[in-house]
Amino acid sequence: MTDYKYPILAKPSGITLEQHTQGVMSEGKLLLEQTPFVVQKYKQRIGKNLFNRLKVVCEYHDVGKKAEPWQSACQKDYEAFLEWQSQHGGSFKEYAIKEDSGKHIRKANFRHELHSLHMVKKAKLPLALLAAIAAHHRKLGFNFRERWANQKMSDFWKVFETESNRIIEKYSLEISAKNHYEFAGPRGLLQLVDHRVSAKEEKEEVPEFTKFSYKFPWNEKTGVQKLVDKYWRDNLLLVRAPTGAGKTDASLLWASLQIANKRADRLIIAMPTRFTSNALAINVAESLSDTGLYHSSAWFNKFQEQIEDGTIEKKKADKLHEFARLLQTPITVCTIDHLLMALTLTREDHHLIAFNMANSCLVIDEADFYDDFTQANILVLLEILKYWNVPVLLMSASLPESVLPSYQKIGYKVNQIVEDTSDNLRNRFEIKAIQNYTELSEIENLLEKCVEKRTAIIYANTVDKAVLFYDWFEKRNANPILYHSRFTEPDKKDKEDELINALGKKAWKKGSAKGIAILTQIGEMSINISADLMISELCPIDRLTQRTGRLCRFDKSKIGELYVLIPQKNDLVYPAPYGEYDKKAKAWVPCEVFTKTAKMLETTFYNANKLVEMLNQVYAAETSFSSRAISNAKDLKEYFQYNWLINPMQKPATDDIDTNFWKSRNIAPQDTVFVKEPESLHFYNYLDFQSWKLKYSLELPIYLIEKGKKQHKIDIKHITIKDEQEPIFVIRKNFYNNTMGVTFVEENQLM
Repeated sequence: MTDYKYPILAKPSGITLEQHTQGVMSEGKLLLEQTPFVVQKYKQRIGKNLFNRLKVVCEYHDVGKKAEPWQSACQKDYEAFLEWQSQHGGSFKEYAIKEDSGKHIRKANFRHELHSLHMVKKAKLPLALLAAIAAHHRKLGFNFRERWANQKMSDFWKVFETESNRIIEKYSLEISAKNHYEFAGPRGLLQLVDHRVSAKEEKEEVPEFTKFSYKFPWNEKTGVQKLVDKYWRDNLLLVRAPTGAGKTDASLLWASLQIANKRADRLIIAMPTRFTSNALAINVAESLSDTGLYHSSAWFNKFQEQIEDGTIEKKKADKLHEFARLLQTPITVCTIDHLLMALTLTREDHHLIAFNMANSCLVIDEADFYDDFTQANILVLLEILKYWNVPVLLMSASLPESVLPSYQKIGYKVNQIVEDTSDNLRNRFEIKAIQNYTELSEIENLLEKCVEKRTAIIYANTVDKAVLFYDWFEKRNANPILYHSRFTEPDKKDKEDELINALGKKAWKKGSAKGIAILTQIGEMSINISADLMISELCPIDRLTQRTGRLCRFDKSKIGELYVLIPQKNDLVYPAPYGEYDKKAKAWVPCEVFTKTAKMLETTFYNANKLVEMLNQVYAAETSFSSRAISNAKDLKEYFQYNWLINPMQKPATDDIDTNFWKSRNIAPQDTVFVKEPESLHFYNYLDFQSWKLKYSLELPIYLIEKGKKQHKIDIKHITIKDEQEPIFVIRKNFYNNTMGVTFVEENQLM
């Protein structure tokens, strides 16, 4: 054995291998002590002791660092640090910022985790443990196949590839799910505890492992809360309940029963959009202290203000945000897209997210039934969750009976949608008129009514129509508030605050409610506001049900007034985005549920019963997916089956919700644009860039970005992140503001 000047090191900072290994083993032990259900479920499903398995991989994960090529290089890097420190003082972290802290290790070109496999060969570890060791630096993927060959590790690679193919060739989603669960446990948890220990070694705070805790806050249970009390044992519980029925507390009550009865140890609440996730996370956090929120823009909603006012350090916020992304928090509110994307297993961290999903109970809140892409994808999610024995509660005010056969076909014994009917006969609103319109001039009498009333909610199906409404009211000083998705995150938050202050519960209670809210689909479920008067463009009945949930929301003694507008263009119905655009005819073709809804609507009073009857008639047929939706869902299954062990060549970004061949939902491809040019075109690292991006970016359809470029409204700038250059799209000055968002708009898009 080679004699070294210093003890056997784990890192160029001087942390010894013994210290680091003991730290990782202790962290693994602590994690599983805090999550006994995970150990119990693993034993029941796999027949193996997860405590022992995690202990073994923690003990051996870095043993390859003892090999002479790596250790000699690390000793040289440590020597260089000590020399720098003697001249400048300071910590290794400060040194790493200013100097190339691991240059000798990089030059050695020696992958220690791969060589760890060779050094534990005599131990004859199960393949699931070898995979955990091999993957803990994200190198168990086809991107790194040549590196395995260069490191003379092809024999091990062949073993993994053979096992991967053996399971793939069984063409069984159930077998893939079982094998993935076995391998993902040690694999994902090793990475989690290793990263936590590394952070602690750098004196950084890490989130604590906490347990789900919920106490029902009310003296009496509502109808829907009594239902979950009765039916909580169902593996898939379908609940239909109107807005204001107490669904949030019902879902928490249901989760507490799952966890108390050892059917799960954490809760995931999956929402259809990130905007609804924000609203629910805020609501849930009022009765629970430790709630994670994760989606592409969650950072700003949860942390940015706290960072700016000094109540939380950025690095701590980073860790909390990452904890939620991994579904490691006792309650995580996220989007359905996040869960679906994890099932593609296209990133290494998807394995841990999927394993954590398997140990959760899941609430799916308000899924879109007109979007067959989403529904077909959700069926794949539910089928995999069934194989993992994950309890699921699907709640919606607009859940049609026709969904039952779809769930039965994937193996669920579900024969009914349970429903709270106690308040179903109360008239909630009256449709006063249904009329076609092309120009706002045709409906000025309705708009004047809003001005007189001083409070109203208007739903437009496209951004361009919403902007037209805003302009009309703005010219009359009628306090319009425009909200769509083409705002930056800070401006979205300000918009939500403005809407709540204008038309929220407190404003109505104080008698100070005032303002005209002009919303697109972003405001169907996410904003807790109310008005007695609503104008809405025609949309499918499930969407209309959600919209009308904001009529007289805080006063059950009132009956709301609804005016339905049927948009026209070139003497044809203009249904965008509820349909398909026919490029040959250069016109939109409405989807079937849009057309059915139009035929059934009438000027009369509506209660929850009538809305449910309409819902069941509009969605009367068993769900029939388009060939594209079926093919897309098949791609999701294949991603999961093919990538269960070895990561693919494709490497999506952290927040991506699509892959090269699969889409989470059927929307036009989008890309990030920035509303201002950065002060410096150089960013020190990716985190610095992300911080700037969160403040000044938004998403636009790619075709609209291309038009913006041609019209000289969007420029391409080149920035440098660390030492890598990449292009970004920047909107020119005067084409974005915090009142209207992006001010060049294009019809045909759902935003």
